[in-house]
Amino acid sequence: MKRSPLITVVYVLQFLLGLVLAGLSVFVLTLTRSQEMLADPDAADTVHGLLIGALVLGIPALITLIAAWGLCKGKLWGWVLSLATDVGVLAVFTYDILDEHSHEGSDIALAVSFVVPLVLLLLPQVRRFYWSASTTNLSS
Repeated sequence: MKRSPLITVVYVLQFLLGLVLAGLSVFVLTLTRSQEMLADPDAADTVHGLLIGALVLGIPALITLIAAWGLCKGKLWGWVLSLATDVGVLAVFTYDILDEHSHEGSDIALAVSFVVPLVLLLLPQVRRFYWSASTTNLSS
């Protein structure tokens, strides 16, 4: 089946989303070594919290990058993994915004950045491509 430009946009966007999450994870890790954090009287707890935050961002980043690779290869598991990861991360960010009553632009922008790939993954043309690719792979 010929790949449409929309399919390319979907996996490139998913790959970029994974890179953004990985970049944020690395940024949070670098914050643990900053002079401001180490000068804090309660530095151990602050650094521990930042390490947990880096892990919370890093795991979905890795899964998103693996899913983007599956999307690039035209695999159904890439589509399913992308869908599950996007829904999960969107749910976590939405819960955080609602629970913390944090209506900051950066928090909302990060949450919305998972809505666009989610909508694109659910478009009929994209679903048909990955679901028909899986039946083609199963029959051969």
